Amino acid sequence: MAQAQTIAPAQSPAAAPPPNWVASRHPLGWLIDRLLAVEPLRQLMFLQARRLIIRTAERRGIAWRARRQELQQQAEPLLALSTDPAVATPPYYRARFHAYDAGNLCWAAACEAEQATASMALRVWPSETLEPEQAQERLRQAIFAAIAPSLTGPVHRALDIGCSVGVGTLALKAWLDRREGTDVTVEGLDLSPQMLAVARVRDPEGRIRAWHHAAAEATGLPAADFDLITLQFVCHELPASATRAVLAEADRLLRPGGVVALVDQDPDSDVIRRLPAPIATLLKSTEPYLEDYFGLDLPAALEQAGFSDVRRVACDPRHRVLVATR
Repeated sequence: MAQAQTIAPAQSPAAAPPPNWVASRHPLGWLIDRLLAVEPLRQLMFLQARRLIIRTAERRGIAWRARRQELQQQAEPLLALSTDPAVATPPYYRARFHAYDAGNLCWAAACEAEQATASMALRVWPSETLEPEQAQERLRQAIFAAIAPSLTGPVHRALDIGCSVGVGTLALKAWLDRREGTDVTVEGLDLSPQMLAVARVRDPEGRIRAWHHAAAEATGLPAADFDLITLQFVCHELPASATRAVLAEADRLLRPGGVVALVDQDPDSDVIRRLPAPIATLLKSTEPYLEDYFGLDLPAALEQAGFSDVRRVACDPRHRVLVATR
């Protein structure tokens, strides 16, 4: 069962220290950093991480390679529609994420994001026999159950920042429609036009009102226009300075009383903190900003951005939801 904790501004606990494998000052973290600084070794880590991810996913029933080909064929014609030429890509976003040299700005990343998300959901409950769809539904419903107590009024408009290919965005739309008993306007926003093109393929009925190509910290959207903003598995892919800028933008975009929800890895999770060194090394090789993420006191950052009534919910063995009110 999810464990909820309300964090009062005057009593905000100190952030948990980063796991040993993340912290550069710890011998294990230092050793992993030195290994990854050797470029041929880093490339080998990328390759090994990718092979492990695909092999594990296909063994669990996820048609990784076939689905990748299908999505790319359908999404390529939608790239121009999904691209705003005026958008400037921040340098941090060009980092090598998830074993892709081009990071999120490539077709491989976009056309494998759906499969990677399904695989991630299965890893949350490794001892249970679940179909990918079952694991994904369980993951999202736990997230939304954590958000619900902070929604004291109706939700008319919601924005999913860092929406990727829309897995969480479409789940959010379905949940809000059921909760509100009406058709809620939901929009998605991402910096990768390839991701957005795939999101359009995955949304053939146009359930999402708009897929915005924009930076999360400078969306260009009207102020005070949303009742709910979510960032689902986004913050661990941002340097701390970018996270703070995104929270400031979320504060600008929300109406008074609006809610922001951050879903991501839980620094207090025993599963995360006790990752075996080989797995931790593979993970760190594909996530360049993990140390920033684990070193940032996100509840305090939310308060500094102007939010209040911060709640923390451990929604599953690996992840937490931080929910706060504008």
